[in-house]
Amino acid sequence: MYFRVPSTNGETTSALDRTLMYSKFLFVTLRRKDARARATLRRAGSCIARGFFNDFHADEGPNPSSNETVQFLVAATPRPCNDGLLSAECVAHVTTKYRPRLGEIEAELERRLGDAATVRAIDGSMKAPRYTSAALHEYVDKDAAARQSGRSAGNVIIIPMSKTAAWWNMSMLERHVYFYPHMDQEQGGPVAGHAQAAEAGIQTIYRRLYHNPDGYQRADEYDFVTYFECADEHLATFDIVRQALRDERRNPEWRFVIEGPEWRGRRVLRW
Repeated sequence: MYFRVPSTNGETTSALDRTLMYSKFLFVTLRRKDARARATLRRAGSCIARGFFNDFHADEGPNPSSNETVQFLVAATPRPCNDGLLSAECVAHVTTKYRPRLGEIEAELERRLGDAATVRAIDGSMKAPRYTSAALHEYVDKDAAARQSGRSAGNVIIIPMSKTAAWWNMSMLERHVYFYPHMDQEQGGPVAGHAQAAEAGIQTIYRRLYHNPDGYQRADEYDFVTYFECADEHLATFDIVRQALRDERRNPEWRFVIEGPEWRGRRVLRW
């Protein structure tokens, strides 16, 4: 689920497609559930957080000029599975302008966790938004929800996803049509499109779209990571928007979406 037109669409990149920031989502699954393993997890989290601004305090003070941030997340009920995402009890979301730093953080976390846990990493990058019109920019961003602290907006939803080959085989203009109200040839009538289908969440759900920094359609990788934060009272709104976007009668773009596992948790100050 996006809410925003992807800033790149598979064509040759330009200045408009420049990467603003790199991110790494570190999904941690404990091998053991004992106190010793959890103490190891806490120490490892404290170590990788050094020098980073903790996004739990997102609206409580200025971000440092380095823009290096960390956010710790915990799952309410991790699922017993082997995918390395839904089984994760904890996630660290680390962001910086210097991508090699993220590789160092991942390696340090794995070293400190040892045999207490496994780590599954997904890389992302934030790119400069590129809209097809000023009207869509106004529609999407004018009333967009601002980032709040973890105390105010404690819920997190992370959904990695990809687009089908048919999507990437379309031209940029053909793809952009799906974000507007338009006449859908397959249905033979008007449809809302992505932007209107997601309208209910624009003012209440903070969202970010992360692109695969190495490109799209890569084997065993995702094209995007979609990231959302909201307060408890707006979780129901998120579910309404999620269903609206999945409804191909309203949002035909979803024909081309391949969803990964949906991870839900809470923002915390530390593990």
